[in-house]
Amino acid sequence: MRYLLVSVILFLGITVTIHAQKIKGNQFKVVFYNTENLFDTIHDQNKNDNDFLPDSKVPWTSQRYNHKLQNIARVLIAIDSVNLPAVIGMAEVENIGVLNDLIGKTPLHKGNYQAILEEGSDPRGIDVALIFRKDVMHYVAHKAFAAAQSFNTRSILYVKLTDAKKDTFHIFVNHWKSREGGGNETETKRIENASSLKHLTDSILAHNTKANILIMGDFNDEPKDKSISEILGAGKPDQPITQAGLYNLMFLRFLNGEGTLYYKDWDLFDQIIVSGNLLINHKQGNGAVILPPYSTIFKQDWMLYKNKAGDMVPNRTASSKDYFGGYSDHLPVFVIVNY
Repeated sequence: MRYLLVSVILFLGITVTIHAQKIKGNQFKVVFYNTENLFDTIHDQNKNDNDFLPDSKVPWTSQRYNHKLQNIARVLIAIDSVNLPAVIGMAEVENIGVLNDLIGKTPLHKGNYQAILEEGSDPRGIDVALIFRKDVMHYVAHKAFAAAQSFNTRSILYVKLTDAKKDTFHIFVNHWKSREGGGNETETKRIENASSLKHLTDSILAHNTKANILIMGDFNDEPKDKSISEILGAGKPDQPITQAGLYNLMFLRFLNGEGTLYYKDWDLFDQIIVSGNLLINHKQGNGAVILPPYSTIFKQDWMLYKNKAGDMVPNRTASSKDYFGGYSDHLPVFVIVNY
């Protein structure tokens, strides 16, 4: 463990018509979106991708794949149709080829994005990924870290970027263990995910208490659950803020009953968490800052459908039995960074 800590410290130290343009008003958007099974149509012998092939029970054809790409692009573009989001983290992306198709074969190509994805050990082959606008953010480094030692799962993707004013951002993209098999029964695995992430953020903050850390992901836990509130230590942003603390920008929305996915009721598993420095810089008059209301759940009528209970919920792409042609079973979340 001591060797791992040293290694971590050494590394972390270092159609729609879109006219992408330079960010106006000295701000940019950071987005997270679980894209729900963004698979290509090609079988990978090292992955359990059998549900997403042309001969699957619900056929996954080239036409459906391309439609999925366009749908995901439509959502991301709608979040900021003037400038396009500067940074977008994603979950459930099969490989770098799919990510390149998304930014190269849809209107997102006008955003001048660079794609980052490292293969993890998830049996289904779904990974976390990140794209960023190269004309807005500067790439410094990236690395995939193991999110657990006791089971195979998605990696934690770390990306280090700087903005136009040379502020450094340490970004972590996550997709923690699902609740399949029961929330209580799988809780220990998400706690292990949280411990792995906490180890990484502690390594950064130990060397720079003013570090700008931005954590995003589908955590498969609510903001109040032990993995996030206790193990990771991400609190509510309305409490006294310290530079080196972690604060869950979705906590107040959760308390207000909002959610990002619907199963019998709304859950808020998709969250953005930041270090305190990103919340208090405005008091010092310098540096990047995120201001109240801190975060937004992006939800438009055209992304939803009315279920049997009469609730408007995310319109997903497919189930194990049917193809719906929607967007995702999750809603994206975003924050605005001012600099």
